[in-house]
Amino acid sequence: MTTFSRLNRGFDILTIKKDFPIFTYVSLEKDDINRELLNTISDYRKKNPESIRTNVNANWRSGWDLHKVSEFERFTKWICGNFDYVFSYHLGKRYDYSIIDMWAIQYESGDYAQIHDHYPFHFSCVYYVDVEDGCSPIVFENSIEVKPENGLLIIFPSFLDHEVPITEKKRTVVSMNIAISRDQNLFPRGV
Repeated sequence: MTTFSRLNRGFDILTIKKDFPIFTYVSLEKDDINRELLNTISDYRKKNPESIRTNVNANWRSGWDLHKVSEFERFTKWICGNFDYVFSYHLGKRYDYSIIDMWAIQYESGDYAQIHDHYPFHFSCVYYVDVEDGCSPIVFENSIEVKPENGLLIIFPSFLDHEVPITEKKRTVVSMNIAISRDQNLFPRGV
């Protein structure tokens, strides 16, 4: 008779090295986007002053569902257009996806984000609405630093570790997680 312990001898672990892209883009329309978005965040914060606690130690952090708030609809559509572009032109894919989370964070001096990832989601992004010169970078996998600037959008695979070291300058960002439900290239509608 075979026992469970005999069947469960352990897995061999194979590894593979693969480069994963981090996409960055600064919109030519950043001034208009940021002005509207900063006002929207400010109005939202006045109505929702409570900050939720996460791995981010920040002056204020919204809840997870900004993508469901009508005042953020225009920005949400703009972000989705950028995801569509990255998927189509850089990855050669057409995905059906859903926004799972979207939140805003306002950092002040002494604030930071502990190292973390956004797994089990597929892609995440951060958009820099209003940053002061000299604020801390976002650091991916303890090796790649991306210096924030107003209007910078970063799209990255959600499983990448990232952090924000303690900053001495203010920054306002909006972040988002998406989940892919189907690759339209492999599974077109109706198939």
